[in-house]
Amino acid sequence: MVPLFEETIEVTIEEDIRDWALTRPAWQQDVLIALSHGETYDDPDVVAKLADRLQERGSATPNEAARNLTLGATEARQVWLKRICGGNSVNALAADQTLAFEPAGLTISYGNNGAGKSGYARIIKAMVAARHSSLVLPDVYRDGSPDPSAELEYSVDGQPFSVKFPADPPVPDLQQVRFYDEHCGDEYLLRDSTVTYRPSALTVLDGLITVCGMVREELQRRIAESNQKRLNLTLPQGAAGNTFLSHLSAITTDLDIENACSFTSEDADNLGKAIQEVARLETSDASKERVRLQADASHAMTLKAAIAELEDTLSADRLTAIEKLKDNALTKRSAANLAAETSFDDEPLSGVGSETWRTLWRAARDYAVSVPGHEHEFPEVGDDARCALCQQPLSDDAKVRFTRFNAYMTDTTERDAVAAEHLYEEALAGLRGLHFSTQTIATALTALGTHDEALANAAQRQLLMLEKHRNEALKHFAASGEPSAPLTANTIATRLEELTKSLTAKAEATDVAGFQATLTAAKSIRNELEASRLLSENKDQIKTEVIRLEDFGNLNAALSATDTKGITRKATDLTSTYATKQIRDHFTYETARMHLEKVTLKDRGGQKGLVRQIPALVGVRHKDGSARAVLSEGEQTVLGLAGFFTEAEFDPSKSAVIFDDPVTSLDHVRRDKVADRLVQFAKSRQVIVFTHDIAFLTDLLKSADSAEVEVYHRTIQRRGTVPGYVAEGLPWKAQDIGLRLNTIQNEITKLTKDRQDLDDDEYEQRVNKIAGYLSEAWERTVTSEIVNRVYDRSKSEVRPLMVRMLAKISDTDTTEYQEGYGKTSKWALRHDKAEETNYVAPEPNELEAEYDRLRTWHKRIRSYQNQK
Repeated sequence: MVPLFEETIEVTIEEDIRDWALTRPAWQQDVLIALSHGETYDDPDVVAKLADRLQERGSATPNEAARNLTLGATEARQVWLKRICGGNSVNALAADQTLAFEPAGLTISYGNNGAGKSGYARIIKAMVAARHSSLVLPDVYRDGSPDPSAELEYSVDGQPFSVKFPADPPVPDLQQVRFYDEHCGDEYLLRDSTVTYRPSALTVLDGLITVCGMVREELQRRIAESNQKRLNLTLPQGAAGNTFLSHLSAITTDLDIENACSFTSEDADNLGKAIQEVARLETSDASKERVRLQADASHAMTLKAAIAELEDTLSADRLTAIEKLKDNALTKRSAANLAAETSFDDEPLSGVGSETWRTLWRAARDYAVSVPGHEHEFPEVGDDARCALCQQPLSDDAKVRFTRFNAYMTDTTERDAVAAEHLYEEALAGLRGLHFSTQTIATALTALGTHDEALANAAQRQLLMLEKHRNEALKHFAASGEPSAPLTANTIATRLEELTKSLTAKAEATDVAGFQATLTAAKSIRNELEASRLLSENKDQIKTEVIRLEDFGNLNAALSATDTKGITRKATDLTSTYATKQIRDHFTYETARMHLEKVTLKDRGGQKGLVRQIPALVGVRHKDGSARAVLSEGEQTVLGLAGFFTEAEFDPSKSAVIFDDPVTSLDHVRRDKVADRLVQFAKSRQVIVFTHDIAFLTDLLKSADSAEVEVYHRTIQRRGTVPGYVAEGLPWKAQDIGLRLNTIQNEITKLTKDRQDLDDDEYEQRVNKIAGYLSEAWERTVTSEIVNRVYDRSKSEVRPLMVRMLAKISDTDTTEYQEGYGKTSKWALRHDKAEETNYVAPEPNELEAEYDRLRTWHKRIRSYQNQK
């Protein structure tokens, strides 16, 4: 690996950053100092206070402490995965399985194609940092499958966490974990690669960029909030008030606002008139205006006639006449009452002849004559006569009284009194029935007001006065008090007549051009008055808007102060100077060790202080000579892996890396190199590999054994048609010789324990299985420890230094191999046992002896490899 010569440039970077820091605004210097001391800006209140400081345009005094910035590396948070559990409806995987990962070293999850390992890999991919996104589907072969769900447990610097899938928004810590599969590798050819490494001294610039971004977001939130509060006042188009509003600014004074927002009561009256006038004119034209004027002239005459009629009815002569009717009715009623008192003094009950009594008499008469089939006059005083009211037979005295009563009620005195009273009531009814506010009068007054408001008001007052005069007269007649004073003379009739003549003349003189000019002028007057009214009503809001504009200006100035272009440019320059070459060299190293040449990383500039690069070919002259167009599928895979390895190498957090079948399309030479590289990563971080490739698995186990890296095994398998079941360890076919020896030992131990409970067939089957394992292990030992040591598959050549180990193999070694392999092969269930041999399965101690023979032989053969 190319060393990262950070120590040789650290001083230069620190000096460069300190000199640059002194050129920054005071608040940024304070932030740089705080960050260099390990302080954070995670608290929103701290960010808000910083935004307050910028908004208030605080002191710009430089902080001399920036000359002594402490620029060191910040410890990144290491993230590793613990397990996936609680899965439900993820593809067609078995539910509620747990796939666990070890915190360090190499965790291998092996599974055949279709076993379900990709389902687990996709869950991880969806929740960590991956260049390509894959959709996690439910079981597409089932109707009504619920949405996929699972739980991912992980650790951050040793502290446990968990998150439910799907996670929205993504968990920031999990973005430290990197995922690779074939699709992610393809993305390295298409998109820029952002490598997070830069010299550690630049960490403080990263923090400043982040803080600026946080403050910027806070200021943008405040700006958006301020915009929502801005004055939204719409004035009539063309009004002078619009000019005032358009020039409203933070320097507009209260006096300016007071002058622009003046609106008097007289202005309010004039506005009402102007609105009415425009409304009237807008619904008219020259011809209609002529007709209107003529109609208004008619309304004036109608109003004149109505007032004249009321004045005549309420004149002194007419009221005097009613007074005389009242007196005549009272006189005649007194005479009738006197007659009744003289005629009925001897009656048993008093009150005969009174108004109440007369009313009762008339009611009884009306009732009696209304009875169907009545054949007598009222009152009936003949034989068998009955009272019309009580239905009792009439006595002779009662008949006499009825006769006298009837004579009284038909007497001339009573008739005259009733007639006089009727005339008087009719006169009073006439007074009561007078109308002073009819629709006709109201229409006439409205029309009159559009031409002569003073006359309309005078007419209205006259009508009110006449109504009051009528009410006083009625009160006088009812209470017999003093009569009201006579009506006073007025000129309203004359003025109405004059207005009628004026309107008639205007109607005759109305023309089209003059009408349009009148309408335009009326609208202008209305708009100006309406604008003045709106400004006056919103005066306080306008003053508030001036305050907001001042604050808004401060916010925008503060927002400009958070621009990170200068910081990014400096960080990018420093990164380019001190890191880009190292990154490019390491990428070249990664490609070269996997036998890929003429490729490099092309610089694509900086983004927020990060290096942006994309793979490119070296020395290409053809316009279409892109890496994707030129390289083979296997070479493209190498290129993607090299880019991923480079990013992972420069990741300061050393968080987990996950690989899903990373060697697709690679030949055996490059597979060995990838296996070695993954094991190297596993020395400093968690490495998780999903694979179905037994050859690659063998390479991983061999590399891990050589590098003394701990390996943990998981198997993902199908049960029947259901994939996704998780088991510890590896299946037999995927185990190397070390794992196979452990498996054989465990199987012999179990057989020894179960021996007494097994019948012959069961025992023989168990022995056959163990014997088969022993036989295959002998074969694998020869292949892995002799053949593959001498012949290097990655280079397709013999290893000369390993040939000497062949000379170490003795006749005893050969004999041991022949005996051990022969005996276990005979015990294994490979051929039918001959009847004449009477085969008997060996006992556990015999199997144990053969196991010891194999283990000892394997250990001895391995020792030859290191002997000189």
